[in-house]
Amino acid sequence: MDITKQTELIFEPIPLSQDYQFELPENVEEVSIQVTPEVILHGLYYKTTKSPLLLVYFQGNAKNMQNFFDNHGMILDWGYNVLVTDYRGFGKSTGSIDGEQNMYSDAEHVYDFALQLGYQPENIILYGYSMGTSMAAYLATKKRAKAVILESPYSSIAEISIFGNQAPDYQLNTAKRAHEISIPTLLIHGELDDIITPDHSERILANLVTPQKEMIVISKGGHGDLKGREEYQTSFKRFISKL
Repeated sequence: MDITKQTELIFEPIPLSQDYQFELPENVEEVSIQVTPEVILHGLYYKTTKSPLLLVYFQGNAKNMQNFFDNHGMILDWGYNVLVTDYRGFGKSTGSIDGEQNMYSDAEHVYDFALQLGYQPENIILYGYSMGTSMAAYLATKKRAKAVILESPYSSIAEISIFGNQAPDYQLNTAKRAHEISIPTLLIHGELDDIITPDHSERILANLVTPQKEMIVISKGGHGDLKGREEYQTSFKRFISKL
């Protein structure tokens, strides 16, 4: 299968026109991160005085930033600064994904933008959900950060049953990369997640070299429905408070 078909298999982007108007919560502004002359990542930056910490958030494989607001925006109420971006071809982001390496390169540009905003590495928390866990884990091996949070992570694309070996150009092997992660790491998984089953997190956990590692399994939790659970927010904040 060629790279275009592999990309279409894994990703489900919904583009938005450049004049699309988000209903932005208070203290949220739209930002642009230029990767190349043709590729500009659209993002949102939430700023609060409640914490010096910044969550650099990487989204799932479908839709766009509107989905973040609709289903994951509760993290804006947790008292941290937040930077979240759309992948190439998602929402208002230009360009198109054409391989694993440009996903990692884009993630590095997002991290560098966080530094440009004035945050120090010791105040940056890398935070990935589902597809985004691979980008967060990659940055955890390449950049300095306070910690990495992986929600519903996958050990590799090939080990997700709905994909299997149909996308060989997208390894996204976080279980292998875990051997290089030395910063504090929290994994959160839903007990009943049937898209990315909890054993993915277990494989990643077993390979992490950091001594500060923890895995939380949310009872009766699925995929994409965890953040609204009280135990999720409690575990998240407790982990960060110990750092």
